[in-house]
Order: sequence, then structure tokens, then C-alpha cells
Amino acid sequence: MPVVFTDAAVVSFAIWTLLYHLNLGLNLRPSVIFLVWVVLQPVAAYAAWRLRRRDVVTRHSGDGEAVTERAEAPVDRASLLRRYALPVVAAIGAAIFASFGTGSLSWWLAAGLGLVAVVSAWLALPRGGRPSDAGAAPIVRATTPVQGYVVLAVALAAAYFATLINRVSLDDVFYVGKSVWVAERDNIPFRDFLFTEGVLPGGSANPPLPSFEVFIGALARALHIHTASVMWYLLLPVLAVFVVLALWRLVQRWAPRRPLVVFGVAVAYILLVAHYADALNTYHLPRLTQGKSVFVHGLIPLAWVYLTDYLERRSRRALVLLVLLSVAGVGYTTTAVILLPLLAAAAGVTLVVTRRWREAVVCFLAASAYPLLSGVLVQLLRGGLEGAVTTYTQLLPLRTIYELTLWLGILGLIGGLAVWWSPFLLRRGVPQQLAVGAGLAVTVLMVPGLLKVGGDLSGLTAVLWRVPWILPVPALVGFLAVIRLPGLTRVNRVLAVALPVVLVFLFYTQGRPMWYGGTLVESKPTWRMPENRKAASFWIKKLDRPAGLVLAPSSMMRALPQVTTEVRVVLPRDLYLTDYGMETQFAQDRLLLAKFADGEAVSIPAVAEAMGRVGVGMVCVWKGNTTVAEVAPTLGLERFASRKAPGAMVCYRVGAPGSTTGGS
Repeated sequence: MPVVFTDAAVVSFAIWTLLYHLNLGLNLRPSVIFLVWVVLQPVAAYAAWRLRRRDVVTRHSGDGEAVTERAEAPVDRASLLRRYALPVVAAIGAAIFASFGTGSLSWWLAAGLGLVAVVSAWLALPRGGRPSDAGAAPIVRATTPVQGYVVLAVALAAAYFATLINRVSLDDVFYVGKSVWVAERDNIPFRDFLFTEGVLPGGSANPPLPSFEVFIGALARALHIHTASVMWYLLLPVLAVFVVLALWRLVQRWAPRRPLVVFGVAVAYILLVAHYADALNTYHLPRLTQGKSVFVHGLIPLAWVYLTDYLERRSRRALVLLVLLSVAGVGYTTTAVILLPLLAAAAGVTLVVTRRWREAVVCFLAASAYPLLSGVLVQLLRGGLEGAVTTYTQLLPLRTIYELTLWLGILGLIGGLAVWWSPFLLRRGVPQQLAVGAGLAVTVLMVPGLLKVGGDLSGLTAVLWRVPWILPVPALVGFLAVIRLPGLTRVNRVLAVALPVVLVFLFYTQGRPMWYGGTLVESKPTWRMPENRKAASFWIKKLDRPAGLVLAPSSMMRALPQVTTEVRVVLPRDLYLTDYGMETQFAQDRLLLAKFADGEAVSIPAVAEAMGRVGVGMVCVWKGNTTVAEVAPTLGLERFASRKAPGAMVCYRVGAPGSTTGGS
């Protein structure tokens, strides 16, 4: 089931993305493209069936290990010490300096020792980490019934739990808002749809390449269900199952032993180390309806699976699926334009070193051709690639980049060891080889100055903090739980029990779970929106509103675009003003009005002038905001509607003649 489900999902969404990109020139309505996609689903199902994985089923020993695991032979400890001492110690030093250091010198030491660790690990591996000995066929572990039931139970639990997390993301105003636009208007908003109705050019948050938000909107329109309900109640559980099964497939392919233990520790890491904003695991269940989250937690693991299958078995199926994954990746996020070529180059490094030129070229083209081509076409046809993938900040400090993926402190030490020890943690052959390439690529790019040069040359500076995303970090952390020391049977028996327990304990004590603090877990499935904002948003939508924009508290102006495009607000999110100039009158007026609606002290004459320039037709504030009520006569505001809790609000008509009327 994991193989069929994940491969079918990749094929199906790749077909949707190809149709969507073809439509960039045809400009058909999303509902038409969706109908074509539905008609082609039998083709997708047949293709997934034809490309299904035919595993080589192996016999298992009593502890669930493949037959390649043999009884421990006498070990030459002096030889092992000479071979592995340098990479092991260098990795420890690199992880310590990266996780606990504070100055630039400590980071230089971390990067330098990391390079020493990866290169010396590559040299220490038998036969340079070649995939097989003397041409022997690679061994693939089969899933046992117990493993299958456990993984399925975890996937279904994740699907249900994802619907209970009430964790608001400020980015939802764009992602959900764009899907709502598509569902209500049946067109693709290539230009600005948040501040204006296509008057302004599309901002950097709205590139033309991703097809994911358009798919959600088209699906909601076809089902005649509100877009947010489709997203949170229907699509989110499916995506949760997808990413869990993708993780299992990678663990199953790379684990040297006890894959279920590796999987369990990796899942614990995702759940318990996922609180801080923009950290890697916050892009799992809390933000899985954002395309970049599906990409990093679903497609990145599968990309490594397909590469492993192709390099070990020369599987044409895996190569075709890798091509389709690259198409689907671009449909999920423009970050794929950067990360998939980097991932492919990382995989090709060790292939080139071992003179496997043809395989290096084939793998690179399979994973990179479509992302690079689509990026070039956007640059030529729609005003530049930089506008398609940049965000709003300059290159983050290198230690911050490390923290966002691998954390700092004890957790950072664990993450660093998982990356720099990975050549020794994984199954022999291709998995070790790919781990060397991935670790080397990320470590080289973390050398001070290199990312900046890359950003200056490419114009993609602001998103380069996602470079470490090519590492399947949760899986790598899970592999730490099955470390085995050669020749120490009794010690290994203790480690087999102690390491998983210690790791999960550290995750629990040093990390914060995805539901920590203000993040709530509801008793029933919910939208990612507080109930008072949801209720007030639908109430405002039903009002007999005057013409003009709606000015409301900032939290409400972020909520309204997720409910309907019929209500146009003054400031959906202040961050998106960056595209149009923060110092312009356009931006300054909106920032001032948002402060006024939030109850902050501002100049009332300046507010009056800004309301006129922006074109405000209605002002709605929480009932606790007495400032607006006091200055309403001065601003020419007439109260015409109010509601009780939840979402108790008062709404005013701007410059409306006649007497005040009550609302409910």
C-alpha cells in the first residue's frame, strides 16, 4: 500500500501540474482543466500500476533483519580505529561547534570539521560505498505484516490528529485565499488578488509555477464545498497519510536493521520537535496544506527512494517516477526549482568521483530538467524567476539556517551527528553513497560566503535558507537509534533498547511539540481559524455592505480572504506590502489604518485622509475597541450593524446618509 499510494499520488499530481503549466499559454478556466484531469485519472492509475514497485523479497532473520546481516565475526579493532576515528571524531566536533558555538570562528570550525567528517567517511567506506560487491544483486527488505499494520495505524492517526490541530499560520491568508479565489471566480489570479482585483502585478508570494492552490480551489468548486473545508477536512488527512508513508518508504530502503524502530523515533522527532516558527518540522502536520510542506516531507524522501532504486536496480520505473516527481515538486512549490537540482547534484557527486558518469548525468537530468526548464520559462515569459521564488528577507545567518533545520543545543547536536554520521548509519552501498553526497553538498554550502555568492549570482538569496531541506532529517535522526558497534555484542544489546528511549526522552525534554503553548488541539476537526474570527467573517460576508474596502482588526483582515473574495479588505497581511514598497503612500496608508482598527493610538486627521485615499467603505471593530466609537462622528462613521459573541463586533458605514439601523 505505501508503494502504490505514494507512487499514484506522484503520478496523479504530476499530470495535474503538466495540465496547469500547459494552461499558462491556453488560459482556460480551472474547472475545465480539472475536468480534463479527472478524465485522465484512469491513465494515472494505469501508469501507477504499470510502474508499481516489484520488490525483491528476502528472507528475514529472527529480529527482522535482512539476510545480509550476519553473525558478528572477529573484529580487528585497531584497523577499525584507524579507519573510523577521524570521521567519527570530526563529526562530533562539527556538531558541537555548530550547535553550541556563538562566534564566527566556531562556525568556521564547524564547517571545516564537517567537511573533514564527510570526506574521511567516504574514504573509510568499503570500496568507496559502491552499491554492490562483485556485481551481486542488491537486497531489498520486504515489509512484514506487523510493520505494515503499525505504519498504517500511524498514518491514519496522523490523518485524524492533523484535523484537530488549531495552529494558525500567517501564510494561510495567501494559500487559502488563492484557493478561495479560484473556487469562487473560476480563474487563476496571476496578478494581485489580495489588495486589488488584479490591478497590481502579482507579488513575489504569487508566482505562476505552483499548481497546488489552484488544484484545491478547482476541487472545492467541483464538490460545491467551501474551500477551507476541502482543505482542512478532506485534503489534509490525505496529505498526512502521504507524508507518513513516504517517510516509511525511505526508512525501509535505507535502514540497516530494525526499520520500525527507526520509523518510530523519526515520527517522535517530528511530533516533539516542531514548535518554533519556520523550523523544519513545523512544515509537517501544522502546515501540510502549504505546498512546500508536502514537498519537503513527502517528495524529498521519495526522491531519495527513487534514486536508490535506480542506482541499485537500474529501475526504469524509478527513473520515470523521479521525472514525474520533479514535475509534481514544481507544482507544489517554486522552492523545487532550487532544491531538486541541488539534490540531484548532491547525489551525483559521489557518482562522478567513482567515474559513473552516465548514471550521474541521467540522475541529474531526471530530477532537474523540468524544474530548471520551468524556471527559465518563467524568467522569459512572466517577468523573471527572481520574482517567482523570492520572499522578503535577505540571506539569514548561517547558524540560523542550521537552527531552522537541525536546531541548536542538544537537539542541534543530535541533528548534526545524524547528518555527519549518516554514511555509517545507513545500509551499505547506495544509501551510504547518497548520504555522503547529501552531507557534502549541504556542508560545502554552509562554508561562510558560498551561499551569499550563490545568492548574488542567482538572485535567489532570500530562499537559500532552505538548502538543508534536501536532507531527510527526521529519517537520519531515526537511524541514530539503531547504531551498532562492531565486535561489541553485549554493548549492542544495551544500545538496542537504550538509544531509542534516550532519543525520545531528549526530544520530549529539549524540544517543544507541534501543539505546545498557544497552539491548541481541538476535540473535533476544525478550520485553522479561531471560531470567533470564522463566525465574524461569515457575518460580515452576509451584511448589506456599502461599496469600498472593509477596514477591520488585523486578525480579521487575515481571516476574511480565507472565507470569501466578495469582501475586499484594506490590509490582508502587512508582509506582502514589501512587493509594492513599504515607504510608498499605498503601504503607509494601509499600515496606519490597520493600527487604527487594532485600537492603537494614531492621528485621527491622518486616518481620515488615508481612508479617503484607500477607499474604505466600512469599518468593523471588536466591541471592546472604544476608540473607534469615540471618533466615529469626527470620521463620519455611522453604526449600522453589530453582533454578539462569538466574534462580537460593531460595523460602521463610512459617510453613509440617513439614520443608524441595527443589525444582528
